[in-house]
Amino acid sequence: MDPALYKKFTASRGLQYYYLAFPGDTNKPILLFLHGFPSTSYDWKHQVEFFKARGYRLIVPDMLGYGGTSKPTDPSAYRQSLITKDIVELLDAENADRVIAIGHDWGALTASRLANYYPDRFLAFGFLAVGYVDSSLNPISFMPFELYGYWSFLSETDAHTIVVKNLDSLYTLLFCEDPELWKEYMNPPGGLKKWIENKHTTKVGSFITEEASRLPEYDQRIQKQQWTRSSVVLL
Repeated sequence: MDPALYKKFTASRGLQYYYLAFPGDTNKPILLFLHGFPSTSYDWKHQVEFFKARGYRLIVPDMLGYGGTSKPTDPSAYRQSLITKDIVELLDAENADRVIAIGHDWGALTASRLANYYPDRFLAFGFLAVGYVDSSLNPISFMPFELYGYWSFLSETDAHTIVVKNLDSLYTLLFCEDPELWKEYMNPPGGLKKWIENKHTTKVGSFITEEASRLPEYDQRIQKQQWTRSSVVLL
């Protein structure tokens, strides 16, 4: 998506959001797209073109810690109560009053909290890859195995250097055909680092288009920029 189309908004707590906003038919609802990890608003490029062509008004931010949006180093800045407040302030700045929030992955968590904190502010909510996240439940407690071991590697100071040199290795695992590979390499601590350092690759899932599986040069540039910038995600 053309960088010239992006806008900037400063939330009341001083953090800046980098986002796309497209005008459309005022009789149609506004679609708010919230991306996940490890992504930017660029992930929604096909959805943007599809819905823009059909007259929908769109708001597509880089989430906090990603892309062109601010990247505070204090983990407390990433509390969902604060991020959702930022998003609502952004909607107010765009005079967006009839909104459907659509979240993917970690964006689904933000969409869930928007539903909790600002239910009257939205017409509906959509969830992709991750369903509604109930704030009273701890999903980790229901699983018979470790879920987030890869976090320990991605928190290491040199993780970005290793990842940027091995994007194909990382992304074939993230979107692998065989889900058992996640249990072996993503879930247990040390698994992802072992996979990447050994430069393993695997077949990507049939749900990935040929275009996406090639990771074109522009996509690679965006991903390299993403991994070499500070970003934090906090429940």
